[in-house]
Amino acid sequence: MKKEQNLKEEWLENKAIFTDDSLLIKGYQVMQKWEVPYMKELAGIATSNGGHVLELGFGLGISAGFIQQSPKIKKHTIIEAHPDVVKYAFRLYPKPLKSRRMNILQGFWEDVTPMLKDGIFDGILFDTSPLEQETVFFHFFPFFQEGSRLLKKGGIFTYFSDEAKEISSKHMQLLRQAGFNKIDFKLCRVHPPKSCRYWNHNTIVTPMVHK
Repeated sequence: MKKEQNLKEEWLENKAIFTDDSLLIKGYQVMQKWEVPYMKELAGIATSNGGHVLELGFGLGISAGFIQQSPKIKKHTIIEAHPDVVKYAFRLYPKPLKSRRMNILQGFWEDVTPMLKDGIFDGILFDTSPLEQETVFFHFFPFFQEGSRLLKKGGIFTYFSDEAKEISSKHMQLLRQAGFNKIDFKLCRVHPPKSCRYWNHNTIVTPMVHK
């Protein structure tokens, strides 16, 4: 617990750096603009039921923009921890934030979601950054159980996957244990630059997970 708290404090103390094509925090590549087609796919899944959509992690605001474009949604709640990224979100989307169609809850998801009621979201998109690079390929596993709790029956969940070709048995097992009963996916073609340190494949799994 102490290590986790130290990591959180260190994350917040490091300035978020926005470049033409990237968001960097603590020297990590948190997000890059090559993700646009993938974010569009994830946002399309998260908004497919309409209603109230929860997004975890704002990044460059790419998926948030696609979620806002959906005429089906009524409300869009975002959980984002870094204060610089929250400020960036208010600069990027002042109108939906003012109208409350978009709402930002500042904090780490582990601290924020326990305050939210069961079964209040129609769709969830999980795309937070790991606080240390060693956990980059499994940091979303702890959210599976909480995501199931927060979703309505029939709700849909998607997340930034670490798999290039298919959903593995490990993902399947943990998703089923969390209470998801229909697990499917499609592949999204992407073109990350050679400078990208977190993805080097030309496809990425787009999970479509139903409660």
